[in-house]
Amino acid sequence: MTTITFHYRGKTTDGEVFYDSYKGEPFQVTLGRHMVMPKLEEGLMGMAPGETKSIEVGMAYGEYDQSAVQTRILKEMIEDGYSLEEGMEVMWTSPRNTHKPIPARIVRADDRSFDIDFNHPLAGKELVYEVEVLAVS
Repeated sequence: MTTITFHYRGKTTDGEVFYDSYKGEPFQVTLGRHMVMPKLEEGLMGMAPGETKSIEVGMAYGEYDQSAVQTRILKEMIEDGYSLEEGMEVMWTSPRNTHKPIPARIVRADDRSFDIDFNHPLAGKELVYEVEVLAVS
């Protein structure tokens, strides 16, 4: 099996950087083990140390789904609901799903209620990974 060590900068097609491994440790992936999204793995195949490439992966997190936004949830109905503010990232549990919190984002909040978005933050965005291969083994 081939293992590739690389740095990458994940960006949306409009240039917004959502991850930059150059600020930390490089990433290592063993090809064929489905450790990364399929189009990224495809793009890494055959690359050599020192090589750079821009790999388009499309909407890897799916389309944005407006029905995944819950609106007008009363703050008084939620424990610590009055502390929720617009822009906050939260781990959300529901009565049907108390064991596995899911990430969500508060997209609107006022004195009495809030709206919460359960879409992945990158849903609906076309993504590009700029990669630099450091090692292949």
